[in-house]
Amino acid sequence: MKLSKYYLIVAIFGAGLFFSCTPESIDDGQTEQQIDISKIRPPRQG
Repeated sequence: MKLSKYYLIVAIFGAGLFFSCTPESIDDGQTEQQIDISKIRPPRQG
């Protein structure tokens, strides 16, 4: 019984942490990207 209470507390804490760290909308067009894609070049092979 004591262990199940700990699981419940950890599940609630984990869900709250997940929702607080997840952005509302990843590509909503309102926030500009922090990485300039035109400056990034893929690594060469070899």
